[in-house]
Amino acid sequence: MQAEPREDPGPEDYHHDVHDDWADLDGFPVPEVHARSLDLGLLLLRLGTLLLVTRGLDKAVDLPAWVRDVDDHVLGAQAPELVAWMVLLGQVALPVLLALGLFTRPAAFLLAAMMAATWVLTVYPRLDYTVLGEGGAPTGEDSLLYLALALPLVFTGAGRWSLDAMRATGRP
Repeated sequence: MQAEPREDPGPEDYHHDVHDDWADLDGFPVPEVHARSLDLGLLLLRLGTLLLVTRGLDKAVDLPAWVRDVDDHVLGAQAPELVAWMVLLGQVALPVLLALGLFTRPAAFLLAAMMAATWVLTVYPRLDYTVLGEGGAPTGEDSLLYLALALPLVFTGAGRWSLDAMRATGRP
């Protein structure tokens, strides 16, 4: 028995990727009640990553000092200019892509991977490492927060208010 092909989802079914028999109540489709608020939440989540751009621009202003900092690290000492440029471009380009909602899932994955690597390679190996720093805040809190902003976008995508949605459906 072959499954019948489904039609393209309408605006009310945008966030349902798979047909769910349990979503039908006595044969009547149940509209998604929180569709607009979900899209607003995803937009705000994407815009929150723009705070990382200032860190990248700060590194770009004094690039020679940033390359020296990378050169002092064990991992960056192999190719400090390349690593410095990759981190700088990642901190500027990936949040901009996320804010626009363009290539959201790959950009969010790369940003999450970069933030996880930043925490693992720069915060965790310190000799004076403690889970909580001064004031009770987690050490490496900024990297963990950017990771927490990017990781949900890997799984959800950008939502309807994005360039990804316009590319896929031809409408906002």
